[in-house]
Amino acid sequence: MRIICLLLLGCSLFGEPAQDYFDFLLAHPKTHGLLGSYEKGEIEILTQPHSIEEVERIAMRRLLDKGVDIDYAKEWSRTGIIAEDQYLFWVRDAVIFPSGEKGTYDRILWKSGLESNPGVAVLPYLADYRIVLVLHYRHATRSWELELPRGMIRAGETIRTAATRELLEETGFRADDSLLLGTIAVDSGIFTSLVPILACKAVQVDEIQPDYSEAISHVVTLTLKEIDQALLKGFWDVSLEERTIRAAVRDPFLTYALFQMKLRHWQD
Repeated sequence: MRIICLLLLGCSLFGEPAQDYFDFLLAHPKTHGLLGSYEKGEIEILTQPHSIEEVERIAMRRLLDKGVDIDYAKEWSRTGIIAEDQYLFWVRDAVIFPSGEKGTYDRILWKSGLESNPGVAVLPYLADYRIVLVLHYRHATRSWELELPRGMIRAGETIRTAATRELLEETGFRADDSLLLGTIAVDSGIFTSLVPILACKAVQVDEIQPDYSEAISHVVTLTLKEIDQALLKGFWDVSLEERTIRAAVRDPFLTYALFQMKLRHWQD
């Protein structure tokens, strides 16, 4: 079996990468980013078809050496656009690591962020500096989370108009005097997205109007001291009329925004 695998690797098993991958790179250079240089300690992306084919053979050989079935090994070492839906691209690049070794590296790209930021988060605070949070049931973690309001930026929206809309929909509060705090990398290990975070004074004007796919149960306002306590414990008990929900408090958007505001504006 090993001899057969080696013979297959010596053949043109993969062929040239699909044209849609190269079209994608050319159409979205900002999202694709710099190619990098492994000689400078970076992870360099290869774009020449013969180099990519070589990397696919190397990656497949590594998988076969680990005992992976040949069909899986071929699929898992294939580069290009691996999958997509209405929200995301899953891309696998051929790369050279700083060590000089070649291999593959995966990335996830939001379609809404191909030319700009894919989404926005906002830190709303009241006149007494209580922070407005949403009690949100998250499908990915399968748990209740206390988080900042956030969501996708729609076509034609600016960062501020998207933040204002998301805040109103998720909390019923209107944004006033918004301030851009910076951007956060959602998961720099695999996501390309950089999400801007704003802070704003908030005034309640309406009831929450969540999207059909959102499980937002309640709006919670906490003092800065209470948020510090919640972050230390990792949770906060939210009392509703019929029950008490223990919500996780681990939102990276919240911690980043609070840290920025404390450094810049809330030092007193």
